Amino acid sequence: MKQLKLTLIPVSLLLIFFNACGTEYEPPPEDKEDPKAQITPNDPVAADDTLETVTWNIEWYGDGDEGNGPSDELQQTKNILSVTDSLKADLYAFQEVYSQKAIEDIASNMKGYQGFVANHIDWIQKTGFVYNTNTIDSISTGPITQGQSEYAWAGRLPLYFQFSYKNSGKEFYAIVIHAKANTGDNAEEYEEAYNRRKQAAQDLYDYLQNEKPDANIILLGDYNDDVDESIFYYSEGDYAETPYEPFVANTTFQVITNTLTQAGKSSTVRYDDMIDHISMSDELYSFYIDKSTNVFQFDDSFITNYGTATSDHYPVWAKFNVGTSKTLTRN
Repeated sequence: MKQLKLTLIPVSLLLIFFNACGTEYEPPPEDKEDPKAQITPNDPVAADDTLETVTWNIEWYGDGDEGNGPSDELQQTKNILSVTDSLKADLYAFQEVYSQKAIEDIASNMKGYQGFVANHIDWIQKTGFVYNTNTIDSISTGPITQGQSEYAWAGRLPLYFQFSYKNSGKEFYAIVIHAKANTGDNAEEYEEAYNRRKQAAQDLYDYLQNEKPDANIILLGDYNDDVDESIFYYSEGDYAETPYEPFVANTTFQVITNTLTQAGKSSTVRYDDMIDHISMSDELYSFYIDKSTNVFQFDDSFITNYGTATSDHYPVWAKFNVGTSKTLTRN
């Protein structure tokens, strides 16, 4: 049986053939639509007398590496914007943001908002702030380095954001933290991680007491530990003291979200403890809106498969009445 011999016709001859037949060859059109064009931006949030603050770990946002957080980043962005549209907060303290571009992917779709990350963090899990420019005027931002240990903070030194609230002109000193995770391959490494959180918390408390004694401080973040007792234990049932004891035991600060711990709330998808918290200095005690702190949790009726499509943490928020009729003074 003879084998058929195929002859490949060059593309140039095909083009001559099509032109001779009066048919002009056209390559298939490229799909140039930017996937981000599928996003509907949030509406602006008007100014009022309430400063609404949120802390939220958004799990490897912008990283793009398979296995690090949600696999569909476009859907993750849409879900984040659905949440921010529901919360309508003035100040978002984010953790686990890959880059400045990543945080701008969020802020640019929130009309009237701006955002920035902690560029001093040499790691793909950066902290950052997104804020409502209708209510907040930025004064200064930067890392807190004085008296702090890079090792204790797992390379993520605290980021501060000093700003004024437009309706009252009052100044605030917000800080976002992402503490060392409770991880290890053995008991000694887990204890070391705990001790690093404990040192970082003590160092930050000492700095704020010495350098910012009269500031209106709001400390937001992924504390990676609880505040009644630690999630680290020496043996079953023998839990260590919370590493945030300086903020819990002294009257100069109050961990507002301790009430959520006492109520048995959880701020993560997979675990029972509250590890995302908000604290305030005593200058703000009379301005905190009672019972305004909560965990914003979801079911599939709002966001389908939230834990795999958005984040393994839930947003936690607190509100302050700081309008023009209020005067911020030290208690």
